[in-house]
Amino acid sequence: MYLPTSSLRVLAGAIVLFLAVGAAQRTALDAQQAPPGADTARADSLAPERVTAERTAQDEVIRNKLQAVFDRVPGLDRVDVTVDAGVVRLEGTVINAGTRTRAVALAAAMDEVVFVDDRIRESTSLEEQLEPTWARLRELGYGTVAKLPLLVVALLIIALAAWLGSLLARWSGPSFLRTRNPFLQGLIRRLVQGIVVVVGIILALDLLDATALVGAVAGTAGLAGLVIGFAFKDIVENYLAGTILAMRQPFAKNDQILVDTFEGKVVRLTPRETILMSVQGNHIRIPNAMIFRSPLINYTRNPLRRFEFDYGVGTTDDLEAAREVAVSTLTAMDGVLADPPPEALVVAIGESSVTMRSMAWVDQREADFLRVRSEAIRSVKKELEEKGFTLPSPEYVIRLQRDPQSKSATAAAAAPAQDRPARTVPADVSVDRAVDEQIEVERRVSDEDDLLDEQPKRS
Repeated sequence: MYLPTSSLRVLAGAIVLFLAVGAAQRTALDAQQAPPGADTARADSLAPERVTAERTAQDEVIRNKLQAVFDRVPGLDRVDVTVDAGVVRLEGTVINAGTRTRAVALAAAMDEVVFVDDRIRESTSLEEQLEPTWARLRELGYGTVAKLPLLVVALLIIALAAWLGSLLARWSGPSFLRTRNPFLQGLIRRLVQGIVVVVGIILALDLLDATALVGAVAGTAGLAGLVIGFAFKDIVENYLAGTILAMRQPFAKNDQILVDTFEGKVVRLTPRETILMSVQGNHIRIPNAMIFRSPLINYTRNPLRRFEFDYGVGTTDDLEAAREVAVSTLTAMDGVLADPPPEALVVAIGESSVTMRSMAWVDQREADFLRVRSEAIRSVKKELEEKGFTLPSPEYVIRLQRDPQSKSATAAAAAPAQDRPARTVPADVSVDRAVDEQIEVERRVSDEDDLLDEQPKRS
């Protein structure tokens, strides 16, 4: 019997469908008849293999990441990394302990790392130890060559600043900076020159991107200055005091000053000490810090100076007449100023005398202070004696046995003062220039710096 092709195809499809439905029914029946937990046991049998595979893959990821970091960090390229179940083992060599600590820190910072097993060793090879130094030197050399044009420009800036500073140093500067003192003038010029040069150096370093060096140098200089200040406190204090004294000018050359117990005429003011010459011709060197701290008496700053002296008269004498005699005697003297006028005062009453004090003024530019005072004492005593005033003095009675032939000589020696010939030589009250002349000679032969003005300004 003959069947068409289309009929055969329909029959074959029906058979395949029948077989597929029968297989599905058998599978469902087997699943219903299978014991409970059979699928779970099969899944559990596959879990350890899957977990191990995932852990191994994760360890490999950690190792690859960490090794890639080490290969790019200088000094860690010789460190090998292995990872097992989150435990990182580091092996290899480094050049120092700092690099080793860095490797351990990088490994511990990675995610999923449980523990770091540090087995890194520090290298003792001289070549490996010197390699970083040579690398830095090569880098510095290459950087210097690359910045050579900038370096040339920076040197030109410094040279220009030095030239400009020297030009400003030769200029006397504005009027408020000018001074008669050559030392201070030079100090101001050097200060201006230094500021200009320092500004040029800072600009040059900024051009080279090395301004951090300025901070380092400034910090080092500040620390060094602090140490030097403590070590040489007295010397630094004297130099600072000398600079302040030079600016203030409390005394001038040849001024008569008194500092503490030291008195003399000023020879010079050096950066460290002040040199005086006493009336005996002795040099006195006083530290500037002592002058700055101590009270200072300048007898020459004001050319007018008053002298005074005390003397006694009898308790029965006319005190007003004694005052008039003293005042008239001083007024008539050479070297004593009429304005302000001389004075005579009663200052104390003793057991056997009355103490009086005479005062008068001297222009030290015209007369010598000590000589005028000496002549005033002599003249007042002489006038008081001639006017019959009693000048008390201790009296002693002494009995001596002497040769009769010597009576005439003894009598002549004991003659009263009024019987002796009067003095006719005029008193010398001129200014004493002996110490001044010695000071001028000392200045000519000495090469020490002098901070005092050549022509002091007197008020």
